[in-house]
Amino acid sequence: MSELASAEQAVANALGQLSSAEEALAALIAGPGETEIAAARTDVTQARAQLSGAIDRADDSWHALEDAFDEFCKQYDHLNDVAEGPCTAPLALSDAQVGELRDLAEDRSSNFQRYASAVINANVAFVADDATRQSAVTALSSAEQRLADLLAPASEEDRYQAEQSVEAARANHASAVARLEELQAEPSAEDVRQAELAVEAARASHTSAVARLEELQAEPSAEDVRQAELAVEAARANHAAAAARFEDLRAPADEGEFDQARASLESARASLASAQARYDELNAGPTANAIAQQEENVRLSEISLEEARAALADFTVTAPFHGIVEAVNVQPGDRVAASLAALTLSTSDRILIALTVTEANLLSLEVGQAGIATFDAIDDVEYPVRIASISRVPNAAQGVVTYEVEARLLAGPEIAEVAAELAALRGTGGDLARLLAGAGFGAGAGEASGGGAREGGAAGGDARGAGGLGGGGLLAGLDLPEGVTIQEVLQAVANGEPLPEGVTLPEDFEIPPQMLERLANLTSNELEQGAETQQGALAARPLPAPGMSASVTILKELREQAVLVPVSAVRQLNGAWFVTVPGPAADDAGDGVISFERVTVEVGESDGTNVEILSGIEAGAVLLIGADNSGIAFSATQQRQQPGGGFGGGGPGGGGRQ
Repeated sequence: MSELASAEQAVANALGQLSSAEEALAALIAGPGETEIAAARTDVTQARAQLSGAIDRADDSWHALEDAFDEFCKQYDHLNDVAEGPCTAPLALSDAQVGELRDLAEDRSSNFQRYASAVINANVAFVADDATRQSAVTALSSAEQRLADLLAPASEEDRYQAEQSVEAARANHASAVARLEELQAEPSAEDVRQAELAVEAARASHTSAVARLEELQAEPSAEDVRQAELAVEAARANHAAAAARFEDLRAPADEGEFDQARASLESARASLASAQARYDELNAGPTANAIAQQEENVRLSEISLEEARAALADFTVTAPFHGIVEAVNVQPGDRVAASLAALTLSTSDRILIALTVTEANLLSLEVGQAGIATFDAIDDVEYPVRIASISRVPNAAQGVVTYEVEARLLAGPEIAEVAAELAALRGTGGDLARLLAGAGFGAGAGEASGGGAREGGAAGGDARGAGGLGGGGLLAGLDLPEGVTIQEVLQAVANGEPLPEGVTLPEDFEIPPQMLERLANLTSNELEQGAETQQGALAARPLPAPGMSASVTILKELREQAVLVPVSAVRQLNGAWFVTVPGPAADDAGDGVISFERVTVEVGESDGTNVEILSGIEAGAVLLIGADNSGIAFSATQQRQQPGGGFGGGGPGGGGRQ
């Protein structure tokens, strides 16, 4: 029955819509009445009168604003902040310019504030009157448009739309009548089933409603009462807000609301224009400028990504070389200063020895010179080194001037390079030195002071070995034919055999007998593996630890035959150097008294501990240590030749200089 009643109501509504559409069509055909036209004309007349008054008031306000502005600038245009500020602004002033004028008037004289207030008030009055004038223009335009619409005859389009509305209303009425007739007919089996389902649903709804009624009729709980009270308070607040909103809507709108509405309208128009432009842009497809701009945005994003990655990488501490962390000087949460070493790393490839040398030795040192280092804590092990840096800044302590020098322990291929240089130093001929370059080096020993981590001394010493020979040397300027190796050349020279075909040695090339003997005792395999074996042996030696004391010998040249004596055994008299030796009758004396005599000698290089004797005495001579310049002994101590030669009595061997 409910659906039938709804259908009857729909038929009645459709009939009413049809009647309204037919009346609208009849009114459109008949045209407006005289009363409606007269009312429209009256509205136009009133709008014109309001516009005329608004224009007069706006003109008066404009003249008042000009007068107040001119008077203000005339009084205070000698002030820089006034002449360069408000007086340069065009009329009417904007809100920002009015605010600047108010700020300018603060802490000024009362006359200044009075003139400034006159300008501000006149500007406010003109803005309000101009807004009223614009509103009157809009009202007049609307009234004139309404009158024009009434006076204009109905267009064919309007009649067509009215006729379409009538046809639609008739179709709607016919549909409603058909639905009503359908409901009034005998129901089908499906309709009966749907009705039964509706009955079941209604019963379930009824059961739920009864349960809800019983629940409400029961004694309410404290929570229910609290929720109801909260609902009442919320309803009261909503009622108060609705009443306030109703009062606001009933009250006439002020100028501020008009301005806000006008601003909203302008904003909506701007949004519409922006949306339309975006729509047109999308329809037209991307322009070259848009593509270029987007490519630039991608590039800037890539730069930002790289900067972010770099910033992330800054949070990772990375060592400049591979090594082992020996010490950690910070803990999580510590503040690390720029001068604090957070970590201490060590590496076998970058071991440095800090040397302290005297001013006498400084000028003979150069960066890149090779030498040998020994450590007090590592017996019978020598390490090839090269000078890495030389400081020219003096360190003076207790009247002694020293300089800081750094020597670097070598590893890998650099060992062979140093071996070549040291081998070249000991060669007797230039060609032989180049031929055997890289084959080996003489082991040096020196006395020098040093201390602390990576520290040592630099001093000359005697060479105690001739060094090894290997097969890695090359003859400078010698082009070997294809398939011929330097090992074959060395083997042929050692055995006195003809050189390989295509190999020619320089005319002045010769090898000393001791070298030939050593080369003859070496097999081809030993020649090939000599350099690799030597490098492997050096690489397998124990590495020094930080803090060990070291002595460093920098070899600049080697002497095959030289006599070394302690510097305390050599004295100078009348510009000549001499040593003191036992007299001729010393062995025949029976009273136990030993006589001595001076022997003039020619001295060579000195390392501060020993001095080279070029002539005057032979190796093995007995000298008096500690004689004064007259040859008188300070003590009767004698020092004879020591094993290895050179110290005390002097002997054959390498005479080294720094």
